[in-house]
Amino acid sequence: MSAPSPYVVELRDVALNFEEKKVLTGVSLRVEPLERLVIMGQSGSGKSTILRLILGILQPAAGSVFFKQFEISRLQRRKLQQIRSRIGMVYQYSALLSSRNVRDNVALPLEELTDKSRAEIDKIVDEKLALVGMTDAKEQMPSELSGGMKKRVSLARALVMDPELILFDEPSAGLDPVIGSVINELIISLTEKSKVTSIIVTHEMDSAFRIGTRMAMLYQGKIIEEGEAEEFKRSKNPVVAQFLSGSTEGPILEGSKDAIATK
Repeated sequence: MSAPSPYVVELRDVALNFEEKKVLTGVSLRVEPLERLVIMGQSGSGKSTILRLILGILQPAAGSVFFKQFEISRLQRRKLQQIRSRIGMVYQYSALLSSRNVRDNVALPLEELTDKSRAEIDKIVDEKLALVGMTDAKEQMPSELSGGMKKRVSLARALVMDPELILFDEPSAGLDPVIGSVINELIISLTEKSKVTSIIVTHEMDSAFRIGTRMAMLYQGKIIEEGEAEEFKRSKNPVVAQFLSGSTEGPILEGSKDAIATK
C-alpha cells in the first residue's frame, strides 16, 4: 500500500489507457497548498483526463492518485463522495442544468450533499453569487445568460461547498479575449480570497501565464517540464519552446498527420 501524500494532490507514476490508446504513460505531479498549477499541452494530450483521475471518475491502470492523505482509487464509494465534496469543479462549457435557474444550479451541491435548511442554503448561494458579481441573475435561466455569465455561475457553484481544491477545465474556452481576461482575474481573486488550491487545464497561453503560479507540460503521456512561469518561458526543452511560441517548426509536428506538407 502506498504511503500517504503530504501534498494537496499527488500523482505517482500514473498510467491510463483508453482501449488500445495509451493516454498517460507515467505521470508524476505534486500540487502544493494554495498554488495555482496550470497543466498545458496539446488538445487530446490527456490534460482533462488528469482532472477526472483526481475526482475518481477514472481509475489509473497503474500508479497512485492522492488527494491529501487519501488514495483516490482505494476509497469506498461513500468516502469518495465525501472527498469530492471538498473539491470544486468548473467545467469547460459551464455544465449548468438548463431546467434550473441560477439559484438552483448553485444550490445543487448543497442540496445533494448536505442536510442544510432552505434558509441556510439561500444564504450561502447569495454569498457565492455576490462573490462572482451575479446577485441580480438569481432567477434567470442558463439560456438567458452570456458565456461569461455562465462561467461566473459555474465558479459560484464550485465555491459553494467551501472546497480545499478547485479544478478548472479550459476556463476561458469559448469566451472572447476581453471576457476571458475578466474570468482569469476572477479566478485569481477568488482562489486567493478563498484560500483554495487550484489546478487549471488550458492550452491558451495568455490565460496560463496570467493565472498560474506554476506550470506543467504534458506531452506524449508524461509531464516533460514543470516550474514557475518565468523559468518555464526560458525552457530549453524544444517541445516546450515550440508549444509556447506556436511555431510550426519543431518536434511536436514531426511525423504527425497535422504536419504541414512542404516541397
